[in-house]
Amino acid sequence: MKLSKEEIQFIDNYLIKNEVKYWDVRLELLDHIVSAVEDKIVNNGISFNEALLEVHRGFGNQFIEFGVAKSDVFEKGLYQSNIGFKKFIRQKQKEVGRKYRKITWKHLKIKFTNIQFLIEYIAFVLLFISIYKFSPKSSFLIGLLVLILPNIYSVYYFFKDKSARKSLSFSMATGSAMFLWSMYNLSFYILKESYESVANIPYIIFVLVTCLFYPLVSVNIEVYRKVYKENKKIYNLKFYK
Repeated sequence: MKLSKEEIQFIDNYLIKNEVKYWDVRLELLDHIVSAVEDKIVNNGISFNEALLEVHRGFGNQFIEFGVAKSDVFEKGLYQSNIGFKKFIRQKQKEVGRKYRKITWKHLKIKFTNIQFLIEYIAFVLLFISIYKFSPKSSFLIGLLVLILPNIYSVYYFFKDKSARKSLSFSMATGSAMFLWSMYNLSFYILKESYESVANIPYIIFVLVTCLFYPLVSVNIEVYRKVYKENKKIYNLKFYK
């Protein structure tokens, strides 16, 4: 038995009310719940309401029936607890995080076997050192701009397209870029101990760190583009079909 469009929309709204905020996670849950509800209706001969409530509980969402009128069991049962969905989202965050870390390192390995990128990298290093010799302060500012490019891409895609908003995949890709920024800050936190403050650190060190992190910056931008294209395709298929 196939659920009606109204029943599927009800399940989607029910997930939204249960604070499943990421649209890509909601789509995955929606497909799973719709299939599970259809199976229970056919195999167990129960109503849509009963099947959905059973599936809801099956996710580990707690429900205390004591003191709840029979007429309110369905409505209150669906929204009394969303702990199971929260656990599911945390698990998906871990899975997606691992996925993008693997993608990042895979792309990084490919970079260093790509002649075109190696030429680009060498050209960047030579140009950056030339800028440093001409104007150390300018090299510092340009270096900061280079290092925050993934974050700029994140903001750009966020405002450019709805598919990047409230998307777990894009959120985790952004987290990967923030990790890069954290590593950059950590390197200067360590150096600060030798120079008393960041202001005393020679500009040449900023230049060297920027050159060191450039491949990761390039990879993070590639990952952003990859995630954006995948998300946009799925989003358009599901919401504009």
